[in-house]
Amino acid sequence: MKVPVYCQLPAALPVGQGRDDVSHPRKLVLPRRRFPIRIPFLISLVGVVFAVAAYIFGLSAWQAAGTDYYQSDDLIIPRTIDVIVFLWCFWVGSSIGSFLNVVVWRMPRGQGVNGRSYCPRCHAQLKARDNFPVFGWLALGGKCRSCRLPISPRYPIVEGIVGASLTLVAIGQLYQLSLPGQSTHWHGGPLWAPVVDTPVLVVLLFHGFGLAVSWAMGLIRMDRNTLPVRLVQIGLGVVAVAILALPPLMIVTWQMVDGRPLWTGSSIYVDALVRVLTSIAAAVMIGRSLAPAFCPAADPKTDPLGNSTRRLIDLIAIITLPSLVVGWKTVIAVTVVATILAVPIRRWVIRSTDGLGAFAIAMPIVLTLQLFAWRMMESLSWWPGSFSGPWVILGWAGAILLVPLWIRDRDAAGTLPPVSDEDSFTDEDDDDDEENDEDEAL
Repeated sequence: MKVPVYCQLPAALPVGQGRDDVSHPRKLVLPRRRFPIRIPFLISLVGVVFAVAAYIFGLSAWQAAGTDYYQSDDLIIPRTIDVIVFLWCFWVGSSIGSFLNVVVWRMPRGQGVNGRSYCPRCHAQLKARDNFPVFGWLALGGKCRSCRLPISPRYPIVEGIVGASLTLVAIGQLYQLSLPGQSTHWHGGPLWAPVVDTPVLVVLLFHGFGLAVSWAMGLIRMDRNTLPVRLVQIGLGVVAVAILALPPLMIVTWQMVDGRPLWTGSSIYVDALVRVLTSIAAAVMIGRSLAPAFCPAADPKTDPLGNSTRRLIDLIAIITLPSLVVGWKTVIAVTVVATILAVPIRRWVIRSTDGLGAFAIAMPIVLTLQLFAWRMMESLSWWPGSFSGPWVILGWAGAILLVPLWIRDRDAAGTLPPVSDEDSFTDEDDDDDEENDEDEAL
């Protein structure tokens, strides 16, 4: 009689297995492997619990010791509210980052963004608990539950960075710390609390959408992929229409007077229209000024369908979004800072991208800082804004022309292939890329 395969004994027993096991061959059948609990997941979970406890009880005790009006127990509830607001904002922001991973992967390939997330290797749909931002990847140990093949760490990195970016903006606006025109809302010192009302939530939703689209553009361009037309149309269209429909979303007007609209009543809609037009015009002018650095061969007249011209269009779209959000004056300085930040990003963080990709990913970072510190930046005389003079604007505009001094990116659209693999955050380059680094200014 032929012995079933699962009952056959191996040629050599494993070390430490005695004769008692030989008499019971069915014990040799491999048990079903259980999914192990990952140490990094446990460490991160314990770290979050410890940080929450330290903030609630530690800060409450420290604030109570510095005043005669409050006891430590009185401050536990306000600090607990802070933690709940922060965790909720980060969960929503990182979930948006998880969705942006889908957008960045599918839209350049002509795929729809609907449907559940799946493994990029075996295409098995992810379970709900595995799709939890950041912690889902840690719980899986960076591997697919079905095929056990590694999943790129890019996914939790994007979720974490986008989540932190949106959380920073949300905390600044909910606690009335960021936007010009908002009064500081401390609620009596240590008893500060977030302001959750319709005007605040509408402005936060508007800025959150614009920042998310900016991240999507940056991530797609970081992979050296052309921006999808549908993404550009939806992103810029929604932001522009929102300003035209709700002019208070401008926060600051387009005039260089004192930051207050010169018109009142129904004329504020004219102000919003001019704000949109000036923002687009400024983005086009800045993009054309940066063309010698990022796409020197671009020529919309003689080569409107060329790769270099397409790079120029993407560059203008990347600048137009923050220009609509913060205005034409401030976007000049935001662009200059983003070009400076693109240098270390290209050299030491994301070496697989080109100069335009590094600039595209630097733009949402600088936009996040601008939105969070907008009120403070408005008070600085050297930062372009509602109260700055014409010489400040001209000075930052002149800095735009100096960008090719620290960035001279090759027109890489025709020489470097798009990054089609999901592991585009790797720091390892091919030998050809190492040689080409000497030819690039970034």
